Amino acid sequence: MDEIRPDQPRHLLWDIFCRVIDNYGDVGVCWRLSAQLANRGHRVRLWLDDTKPLEWMAPGAVAGQWAGISVHGWPNDRTPLQELALPRADAWVEAFGCDVPGAWLERQVPLVDAHGLRPVWINLEYLSAESYALRSHGLPSPLTQGPAQGWTKYFFYPGFSPASGGLLREVAPSKMHHGFDDDLAPFAPQVADASKVLLFCYDRAPIGQLMQVLISHGTPVQLLVTAGQSTHALKRWLEEARQDPKSDGPKSASPIMQMGALTICFLPHLPQSVFDRLLHLCDLNLVRGEDSLAQAIHAGKPFVWNIYPQDDGAHIPKLHTFLDAVSADDDLRAWHAMWNGLETDAFQAQGLILPWEKASTWPQKTLQQTEKFREQSDLCARLLCFIQEKQAIG
Repeated sequence: MDEIRPDQPRHLLWDIFCRVIDNYGDVGVCWRLSAQLANRGHRVRLWLDDTKPLEWMAPGAVAGQWAGISVHGWPNDRTPLQELALPRADAWVEAFGCDVPGAWLERQVPLVDAHGLRPVWINLEYLSAESYALRSHGLPSPLTQGPAQGWTKYFFYPGFSPASGGLLREVAPSKMHHGFDDDLAPFAPQVADASKVLLFCYDRAPIGQLMQVLISHGTPVQLLVTAGQSTHALKRWLEEARQDPKSDGPKSASPIMQMGALTICFLPHLPQSVFDRLLHLCDLNLVRGEDSLAQAIHAGKPFVWNIYPQDDGAHIPKLHTFLDAVSADDDLRAWHAMWNGLETDAFQAQGLILPWEKASTWPQKTLQQTEKFREQSDLCARLLCFIQEKQAIG
């Protein structure tokens, strides 16, 4: 049999299921995957229990203005039968353990079993460099109860190794490197001669320590603060520090305040495409979650990851295995320790190197790692290969 190649797949029909939580990382991953599949000529039905984030993340998506993608509400007992009796998909993707809805299974499983080949059922898991993820990647999980009893799911783990599920990446990176043009200016008006830092973090990130770093170095910096938790965290710190942000910029721009050589710009919620471009344009990207981490890696600019904190401390070994996967040096590890609250007592602002300082090798090392990951196939290509493999067996 001829080898299945990711650049020569037949076009498939996909159902992708996603429950949206308050951090929006899950819907960000699922939208990016949907957009990449559609860009490759596939058709996607994206099922969400909350479609509101797409209003700013992908304007026009809910109204059906993105070719190849239709957005649907979460299937339940009140969903019209005709919507549950849609044509059989080639693949079902349940994101982050959300489980394919029971109402969908009760309607679809009998139709599929009566008329044709079962969809390849994927449990798309969380991104991890830990060894358990590699061991579990691709393993089957037979269902022993429920409407789909006798069917099989497959674990699919995104990761950094060629043996993993890979990383999602933007479709056209060559288009990301243009400067601040008319499309970007309303979101992030450029401050001339300032190094640019993108702030996308969780509410518990040590904002005060970051501000100490940026202010103490004394060089012109433009801090671009994303909407949501990042803005809440920084404004809380400003209140505690008795700073009062005022809208000093033009009416078309985001609110701006000045603290010495530091200019702070508060952003609205951004379309995913605009966020991607900012990652390529900034000199330092402070990111969180999975999708922004993967895109920061592919952007080739210095970045620091604010990992999602877990009460049992399970995020700490996950962070260390990630740093090993990207061959982090002592400087990068020090930044991650500070930014994730692991060594706050020993923190010294003057001890952290900023990527634009003359002595910094951070940009060159980051670009080397980026090139390594760009040489690997991406998650979308690996998923397509996996689906075709299972279809061929079935």
